[in-house]
Amino acid sequence: MSETTFFENLHYVPEPGWTLAAASVLRAGKVKAAPDYRVLRAAHPGQDILYCLSGAGIVETLGERVQIRPGQLVWIANEERHGHFADRKAPWTLLWFRLDGPNLPALRRKLFGDGFPRATLAESVNLVPWFDRLFTALRRREPGLDLRLNQLVAEFLSMIDRGLAGSGPRELPPALAQAITAMRGNLSLAWEAEDLSAVSGLGPSQIRRLFRKHLRASPRQWLIRERLMQAQSLMVAGRSLAQVAELCGFCDVYHFSREFKRSTGVAPSSWRRSELGTSQIERD
Repeated sequence: MSETTFFENLHYVPEPGWTLAAASVLRAGKVKAAPDYRVLRAAHPGQDILYCLSGAGIVETLGERVQIRPGQLVWIANEERHGHFADRKAPWTLLWFRLDGPNLPALRRKLFGDGFPRATLAESVNLVPWFDRLFTALRRREPGLDLRLNQLVAEFLSMIDRGLAGSGPRELPPALAQAITAMRGNLSLAWEAEDLSAVSGLGPSQIRRLFRKHLRASPRQWLIRERLMQAQSLMVAGRSLAQVAELCGFCDVYHFSREFKRSTGVAPSSWRRSELGTSQIERD
């Protein structure tokens, strides 16, 4: 084959301001690449997500150059210099779409962490029917398409999350499930590596890998979020900040306030006044 063939090549323009609040798809398609097919950009709106059906290609993003093979998905960081090229001996056939929405780099990191955003999905994750539904929606352009595309993107992200974890939507390895149940039952405990090993039966490096794979966080990061959620419940129930800090396992009020503001953007006392709808000054 001497020319690149687009079997699907669909575009969409969301309602003004929509992508400030929700996800959308700006473009999507299916392409059978010629040997000389290549795209190279300094930057571009949105994020391009490629799924290789056959053949092979090279993707450059986030300062790395990686080969992509059949069954692999790659998420391109369009906010930086990037490119993708077909393998000259075995040019790829791709399904792809351009995602737009608020804070896409954070969304990408949520799925892939700090690693290269490539995934070999579990056999149970079949993206082809999802792309078929996306193409159908973009062709029809029925009323309410902005909402429909947001729904489709949410389905896609959930599928990729399950595919990366290699498990079903509510399944966790028994050892990890035991660990998080124990941690939720005693959030005031420091939960050092030996504590997690004792309740899970796994070594420290094994339990850390399970947290990263299934929960996209280190044990420490996961524990802090759980503590902050409990803290919010205790604050609206009238506990003092000192009591909240102690019950939720923070060293002191200063430590609690620092972690709370880092995660929510506001101080605990300000958050409580706003949540309760009162301007009463607290004496914590």
